Amino acid sequence: MRGGFGFDLRSLEIFVETLERGSQTAAARHLGLKQSSVSQSLANLEESLGVSLLDRHSRPLEATGAGRFFHDRAKRLLKEARATRRELQGGAFGQLHQVRMALVDSLATAVGQPLLEVIRRHTADYTLTTGLSHMHGHALLTRHVDIIISDDRLENYDGLERHAILGEPFVLVLPGDWQGPVDNLRWLSRQLDFVRYTPQSLIGQTIERHLRLSQLELPARLHLDNTYAVLSLVAGGAGWTITTPLCLYQAGLERLDVQAVPLPTAPLRRDLTLVARRDELGGLPGQLARDSRRLLERRFRGELQRHLPWVVSHIDGL
Repeated sequence: MRGGFGFDLRSLEIFVETLERGSQTAAARHLGLKQSSVSQSLANLEESLGVSLLDRHSRPLEATGAGRFFHDRAKRLLKEARATRRELQGGAFGQLHQVRMALVDSLATAVGQPLLEVIRRHTADYTLTTGLSHMHGHALLTRHVDIIISDDRLENYDGLERHAILGEPFVLVLPGDWQGPVDNLRWLSRQLDFVRYTPQSLIGQTIERHLRLSQLELPARLHLDNTYAVLSLVAGGAGWTITTPLCLYQAGLERLDVQAVPLPTAPLRRDLTLVARRDELGGLPGQLARDSRRLLERRFRGELQRHLPWVVSHIDGL
């Protein structure tokens, strides 16, 4: 098959012109081709597709059932190809046709809706997904999405542009009525269960690596796959956890009956970064990064100031 499809744009054009002008001779004259070239192109097209497209016994030429179906599809493909050519020649890149974006859950909660308004101004169509960060990185590298905002910078890969969004410390989170010591995680784990993120998540992997480096082997009883579930258990008095201020904001700082304090171990931080393939989206990645930082400044900072004022000075990007 030619090009893997059985047709190319030129063969589509020849087929459409032949059918609409009623003869191969008229199509050849309009396209500046020899009639034999038109005839050969149509024969090759039908052979590649494995169907008859034209009733050659009728005058003027008419389409078969398959030909009528193919004519409609061919017209749409040619229209899109011509529009693409005009835009390329005219430098009309102001609005992208489609942008596919993936965010960490906590950021989608914090700035997702206003960020969509920014995306709409720059694109004709878009998709936005959330979920596990390591899946976002894979989706970007395999071209299933165009932009990610993630705690995975994909440092080992070339051809990417990166824009810092937010740097934040991990914090120790305990039930709101906890009055015991908070300076010894090993002791704390004997009093309350450690509520873990699942090891499939990047945030979970980051926390587990930090605990290993701190030489802390804690019982593994509770593994949950989202921040809301983790913090709901903590608020209910079932245990304690390690998370970030943005994750606390995602779950609802004003509603959670928890207390957050600095980690008693060595500092641990999370950096959220916008990552996109370089030179494919013009200035859109940089614009989205600036708007994300602005939206976090407007929304997130105020909540932190009210509920966790001590952590504000430890946040980068606000």
